[in-house]
Amino acid sequence: MDMELKKVGDLEFPPRKVWMKTYGCQMNYHDSERILSHLSNLNFTATAEQSEADLVIFNTCAVRDLANQKFYSHLGETKKLKTHPDINPETGMKKDVIVAAGGCIAQTEGKDLITKYKQLDFAFGTDVIDNIGEMVYRAYAGEKKFSVTSWDRSENYSIETKITQGSPQAYVNIIKGCDKFCSYCIVPFTRGREKSRRLTEIVTDVKRLVEYSGVQEIMLLGQNVNSFGKDNNESLAQLILELDQINGLERLRYTTSHPYDVTDELIAAHAQAKKLVNHLHLPVQSGSNTVLQRMLREYTVEHYLTLLEKMRKANPEMIITTDIIAGFPNETEEEHLETMKLLDLAQYDFIYGYTFSQRKGTKAARMSDVLTDDIRLRRLREIQDKQLFIQGKIRQEMIGKNYRILVEDKGINKGITKWTGRTSCNRIVHFEPLTLEQDYKWHWVDVEITSATALSTQGRFVRDHGKRPL
Repeated sequence: MDMELKKVGDLEFPPRKVWMKTYGCQMNYHDSERILSHLSNLNFTATAEQSEADLVIFNTCAVRDLANQKFYSHLGETKKLKTHPDINPETGMKKDVIVAAGGCIAQTEGKDLITKYKQLDFAFGTDVIDNIGEMVYRAYAGEKKFSVTSWDRSENYSIETKITQGSPQAYVNIIKGCDKFCSYCIVPFTRGREKSRRLTEIVTDVKRLVEYSGVQEIMLLGQNVNSFGKDNNESLAQLILELDQINGLERLRYTTSHPYDVTDELIAAHAQAKKLVNHLHLPVQSGSNTVLQRMLREYTVEHYLTLLEKMRKANPEMIITTDIIAGFPNETEEEHLETMKLLDLAQYDFIYGYTFSQRKGTKAARMSDVLTDDIRLRRLREIQDKQLFIQGKIRQEMIGKNYRILVEDKGINKGITKWTGRTSCNRIVHFEPLTLEQDYKWHWVDVEITSATALSTQGRFVRDHGKRPL
């Protein structure tokens, strides 16, 4: 850590520590990296221990109910930070400790949060994260209990990707916001309307990450990523084919897609681009056309299945994953069974299943509803059980085949050390090292799959292609 003071404006910033908790989607984790990068300019370094922190930040999620509940619980616990032995006699609080909440919940409830939670110093929304330095400056200058939730009103969306960890993987945001207004979804209210970066800017951004930061795998991000470029007469397919030409970039992923915006041009890109992975996450949400109508999803089950057929024809190695909501308001047993039927037809490799939960301000939250939590949970269990059976059979086809993985981490299970990485099709593979001394972190390794279940895949080390400089 740099032990010298950093002067910013009229304030001098000594070395301080920031603890950050991130909830929800990849976009939030991308935002957290940007926040940490900006804070480094104010002499902050990250800490894994909240008790050491001078600044505590929660980057919140309003989309997922569990993440929502965890945030409120964790925020409540920060009262302890304000009763530290090293207290300010005037305020009775730990000297210089600042607690802030950002992200989706803060965007819609910022003023209520700072009023309700006395330990919370300020809140900030999703569209002002690049101003975090200014907000921290204000807090340390003595300003308390403020909320910043304004929207970016500029016509152009232009950023430079910030990364803070020595990893060959990076998130690159290409579009923000969403124009779909699905009846259950809070995203348009927490992230605003769609606005894309320019294709040339993104290509330059990725080239910089590859050349100067050693990035080898990119995840393109957006709430509706395949709507990219509509406002600039560009497209996701064009962007993919441009990025595919970058030397040193090994893998390219993107998420999350909306079926309505999957074009034939994009499907063709999955056949043409050599670095685009063999995985597509395409949320369906329900297998019932009547439920999809109530969700305002703008496509039918038949159209969705046609997309899967085209994708698999373009790339026979393609695997598909999805999101499903169990128990949308007034979902009948027949509509639920249509979703169960879809699982057989779609043959997903994995699903993220959730019970419906209301989000204040959405159309679905205003619907009358006859379903109980017990019905929703029972339907979710049925969906999950059926899916586990399907994907257990699918994963058996991996046995005996070789896959190249980027090794991310290691762990010990029942006394056995195993390394873990992801295939191009986003499946996690565990393998034992040849020797315990060998460090495979961020190496490209070939493994042969020796066993597979619905939830776990084991491999045998075949070849180490080494670690490329970061």
